[in-house]
Amino acid sequence: MKKIKSLIVPLLLIVSIIASCEDDGGKSKKNLTIGATPNLTKLSTSDQAINYIALKNEENIDLGFTVEPLYGNIASADIVGFYYTSEGVERKVFMSNVTEFPYTMHLDQNDLYDAFSIDNADDIQVSDRLIITTNLTLKDGRIIKMYSDEGVKNYGADVSNQSYYNPALTYIISCPLNDASQFNGNYEVVEDAWADYEPGEIVPLVYDSNFGLLKFKILNTNNPYIDNTDSYYIVTIDPSNSTVTLVSNVNLNYTGWLSLPVTGTGTVGSCTGDIILSMNFGPYEKYNFELKKVAN
Repeated sequence: MKKIKSLIVPLLLIVSIIASCEDDGGKSKKNLTIGATPNLTKLSTSDQAINYIALKNEENIDLGFTVEPLYGNIASADIVGFYYTSEGVERKVFMSNVTEFPYTMHLDQNDLYDAFSIDNADDIQVSDRLIITTNLTLKDGRIIKMYSDEGVKNYGADVSNQSYYNPALTYIISCPLNDASQFNGNYEVVEDAWADYEPGEIVPLVYDSNFGLLKFKILNTNNPYIDNTDSYYIVTIDPSNSTVTLVSNVNLNYTGWLSLPVTGTGTVGSCTGDIILSMNFGPYEKYNFELKKVAN
């Protein structure tokens, strides 16, 4: 019944509850403020990840996306980027006071080099990550920051665990792929908006060259909500841009509920093995599913 509960009132997910902390002596008080949310979308014609090999070859990259308000009395938006490395996080406002929406923006390698402590591709590590989001100024003067200035997410599960909009975009570092052999072994769930798994739970992946050099399986062995745990997702990689498509080998039979076919799209971190998917369960679409490879 967990699925029914999550789908009864989808419109309520549009209302973003932004938590802001005030020091009451114990740093425990949280004031909840009804604010606003943006919707960011990657352009399908642009890069879905940061192409590491292109940067090494001094070729151009194109990170194109659109920004538009989804909820709230928004007067303007600042387009903000956060670049995460093993040493910390850097912040850059790429565009201030955007007032006409939807707003389309393109970032290339020079924008990244100018914005962050990156001189060239040699300064980039495959575990680095870029997040694009917004600071929203409301008509009453309030400012809603989707991420703090330190790069910490300001919104909670009510915003993260929905499928109707993206308050932030993640660009991982990608490398060309000759096969899918690195997508084999145990993966940790980072986020599952469909809620079959909790963060930290383990999902097994299998690569079999006989199945296809650029394909791997996400097994449903550990899914507690379905009857047919021998089912799996077939993930096919497009090596030109590290995007993927996904389809279930059979319908997933949810105990006491529905039998649903599963499809999806997404990207894989061809350098790190990380996986970010947008999943469709029958008519219920665009549920984020993010997996991180467990170190051997």
